[in-house]
Amino acid sequence: VVKLNVDGSCKLTSGNIGAGGILRGCAGEWIAINLGKGQILEAELWGLFFGLKMALDKGINRLIIEMDSALSVHLIQQTDVSRFHPLAGLLQDCCTLLRQFENYQLHHIYREKNCLARWSYNLDLGICYFDNAPVWAIDALVDDLLGVSRSRQISLAL
Repeated sequence: VVKLNVDGSCKLTSGNIGAGGILRGCAGEWIAINLGKGQILEAELWGLFFGLKMALDKGINRLIIEMDSALSVHLIQQTDVSRFHPLAGLLQDCCTLLRQFENYQLHHIYREKNCLARWSYNLDLGICYFDNAPVWAIDALVDDLLGVSRSRQISLAL
């Protein structure tokens, strides 16, 4: 089983959106996507879409997907609601890709600092694949290997 972590990012000042993801448990493929202008939900869903395509292109058939967008996870899991959503076409495309996996799990996780999504603004429009971790991500990977704990901020609905 391989894990796919995806995230989207939006610069409020400019409206630029980007996404990033990593396949963990295989060769560690990384992806960053500069999506131009849009809304955060679009960035999250495009990150999922391209992450799923990357996994399928690598021949992966069992996948655990983690993303910090609870709304994206809800819309993917509630297909009867999402068909009326303004992003219905993209949601349907994600669902179509998911059905191609032998087995998958889609989970909401609390926000992590996904540098790939924010770093994607530095790219030309489009997709960039990495066979190895980008140099600027090495410190975070070493910390992860060493088990360095980090505090996490989560919002609680009251």
